[in-house]
Amino acid sequence: MAQIIQFPVKEQVVSNGYNNLSRLISGAETTEALNWYIESMERLEKAGNLLDGEAQKLEEQGKKKRLEMSATDPVEVPGVYCYTPEMGGQKPDCQMEASRGYYGKHWFIDTPLELKGRGIELIKKYQEKDFCSKDHRVGWNEYRVTNRAFEKLKEKYSISQECLLD
Repeated sequence: MAQIIQFPVKEQVVSNGYNNLSRLISGAETTEALNWYIESMERLEKAGNLLDGEAQKLEEQGKKKRLEMSATDPVEVPGVYCYTPEMGGQKPDCQMEASRGYYGKHWFIDTPLELKGRGIELIKKYQEKDFCSKDHRVGWNEYRVTNRAFEKLKEKYSISQECLLD
């Protein structure tokens, strides 16, 4: 008969510096505090107080926390805010979403606001049947806007634009 041998399992040991900084980073409420914790992590790494791979884990945790903190703030300042999802960029919380027309003569704007004016044309109001799955734009308006009208809109409203890499 075969006999099963149980080998002792070692618990993963982490340093006190890693344990403390991990908790501090997850509870950080301001970017200044987060930056200070990351600087502290670099000092601990230079002093040799962190185990192998712990600095990289803390750095990744800091990046994620920074992205979370930047994504939660609604953008109130007018202008166009580009984000790149392929690089881990989070979509800013803006009043409008913009995409460029195929030939570059127009912009397509999705917004819950009612827009009127020269160069602004209402295309449709989004309904649930326009999307395959649940989408946040249900009830929003889609507009086709000329370049000149878009220049005026970005002076008044915050606009997010997805910029994809080619």
